[in-house]
Amino acid sequence: MGSSEIRSQSGAGQATVAAGINIALVKYWGKAPGTDNRPSVGSLSLTLDAPGTETTVRFDAALPADTFVLDGLPAPVAPVTKVLDDVRRLAGETRRAAVTSRNTVPTAAGLASSASGFAALGLAAWHAAGLGDPGTPLDRRLVELVRRGSGSAPRSLLPGFARIDVETAGVEGVPAPPEFDVSLVIALCAVGPKAVKSRDGMAASAETSPYYPAWVSSHPADLAAGEAAVRAGDFGALGEVMEHSTLKMHACMLATRPPLRYWTPGTLAALDALGALHALGRVFTTMDAGPHVKALCRRADEAVVAETLRPVAREVLIARPGDGARLVEPKAAR
Repeated sequence: MGSSEIRSQSGAGQATVAAGINIALVKYWGKAPGTDNRPSVGSLSLTLDAPGTETTVRFDAALPADTFVLDGLPAPVAPVTKVLDDVRRLAGETRRAAVTSRNTVPTAAGLASSASGFAALGLAAWHAAGLGDPGTPLDRRLVELVRRGSGSAPRSLLPGFARIDVETAGVEGVPAPPEFDVSLVIALCAVGPKAVKSRDGMAASAETSPYYPAWVSSHPADLAAGEAAVRAGDFGALGEVMEHSTLKMHACMLATRPPLRYWTPGTLAALDALGALHALGRVFTTMDAGPHVKALCRRADEAVVAETLRPVAREVLIARPGDGARLVEPKAAR
């Protein structure tokens, strides 16, 4: 079900939403100064069918305060309450909420769990409060409230390829030809949360990296080239601009003081393992603010890419373009 097929459960007081992670192909790194978590550059991403987040929001007059349970354990509620407060103001809702989330993606490990998490939270709260179908294009108020939680979260609201505009911080889908069948093979190269959160790292890069101004000024050309490649279904052109954007971002990170080095020996091993396939133009790679390698390939090559990565990765996931955030039926308690 795509975002255009979302239907409201108006007035229900409870909703469950699933959202897949999205991976930036043309990267986003940095916040616009003096704004409420708006990006300093645009981005082009691919929302995946898995992994992701499933979140239930239940408004209840009997609750004295908001609660948040993540993967079966109590979790910090303050970031969740900020999103809920935005929704409550829009809907005239006064009740507190019980929020439960389940991640099928490692949390805070550089795999965009915050994007799927805030997209699922925002849309679930939106429907639970009876705000209606956010529509396509998406209601700007929904986009803004999930963006305040995570700058990349709006992209997980939409299926497939999506683009965030730097001027408006709005998000829109980027259509690809029907025959443009791609997969993203993810090599998990480390365990545990990363040492420096993305938001902190972005602030440090903007303040201390001599390459940050060049990153920002050179970015629009990459974004335009990436979008054109998607619309044309040009796999090679998309892969090349994706890798260029990735390496520029990590160069900016490495020149930050202190340096931001998210790569591990496992990251380099995965990149080296793909060398022969890369030389043939069958695979292109990207890494976010984390150690994991994401390999973009044609659907027909996903199995060989996965087999190539398995000897050097802790785990390998095969993902494909997925739906945007969507209402689901909550699973019965056992």
